[in-house]
This record gives sequence, C-alpha cells and structure tokens, in this order.
Amino acid sequence: MTLNLSPVLIALIAMIAIPAAVSALVRRSDRKRPPSTVVGDEAYGVLFTVRARRWNYLLLRIIGIVFIVVGGFFFLATLTLLDDPDAIGMLITAVAMVLFGILFVYLGVGQKRRRVEAYDSQLVVTPMFRAARTIDPTAIKHIRPTTNRFGGLDIKVNGQRGVISVISIDAAYPELCAWLEQRAPAQWNDFVRVFGH
Repeated sequence: MTLNLSPVLIALIAMIAIPAAVSALVRRSDRKRPPSTVVGDEAYGVLFTVRARRWNYLLLRIIGIVFIVVGGFFFLATLTLLDDPDAIGMLITAVAMVLFGILFVYLGVGQKRRRVEAYDSQLVVTPMFRAARTIDPTAIKHIRPTTNRFGGLDIKVNGQRGVISVISIDAAYPELCAWLEQRAPAQWNDFVRVFGH
C-alpha cells in the first residue's frame, strides 16, 4: 500500500503546521530569554513597546530583495531575446517579480515601523504607513481577536478609522494584554467573556 498525499492535503497540513511551529518557537524563546519590552528609541516614560520581532521584518526584506534580483536577471535575459515571440511572457514575469519584490521590501519597512508604545495613561500607536496617533484607554470601543493564524488583538477606537492590530507573536504582547486589562477593564472583560483569552 502506498501513501499518496495530494498537493492540497500537503498545503493544508503546512497551513496549520507552520503557524503552530512559529508560535511554539516564539513562546519557547520568550521563556528562555524574554524580549526587551523597551526598544530604546522611545520617549521618556514608556512602559513597554509592542513591535514586530526582528526576524519578521528581515525575512520580508530578504524575500523582497531575492525577488528583485531574480526578476532583474529575468528582465536582462529577456532583453537579449526580444525577437522571440515567447519573450513577452518572460518580460511580464520579470516585471511582476520585481514589483512583487518591491512590495515585500515595502512591507518589511512597514513592519519595522509598526509599534504600540504604552504609557501610564495612553497608547501611542505608529501604524505601518500612517502617522502616529495617541489613544486614551477610555476611547477604546471594543477588543476583538485578529483573524490571522497567529492570533492577537484588533482594538477599535471611537472616532477613528480602522483598528489597531497586534499579533500574539509580537514582542511585549502579554504586557499589552495586562495593560488593557488594567486600564480598559470593561472592554477587556467583554472580550474575555465573548472570546475567552
């Protein structure tokens, strides 16, 4: 009897196994050596900073650079074959790879910039690509779990568009949960009651 796994089954297994393995490795690493809760470039009075881990944004940048380089080589190779009618497909592929690589580098820059700095009475939220804003804990409308595979929080603020998203594998994520529990107890208790934590 031979075991023949379909590509769909392999993809489903990988879709479940990879986030579980990354989350377990991050938790294990944090138990051995907890990440610093302060980055070092914050203003005076910061209790902790929730931010993407270094490997997260470096991985995005590296993937982006690889796509840019490979796409550039494809583009140069295609320029030598412009008389061939099949070269247009290679040219489109090369341009798409370069654009995809630029997108990944751009996402890596945004991931490095994204942070939530917690003070005694406010949060200063710096999103990936917009200006920083200050959030008062009383302005928090509700807290929901994120929809990604790693888990985390989506925090909706009254009078502001969008949500503040924090992933559970971010540095200082447990500190943010404790901060919300202390400074926004009604919203946190609603979150725990509805979704558990």
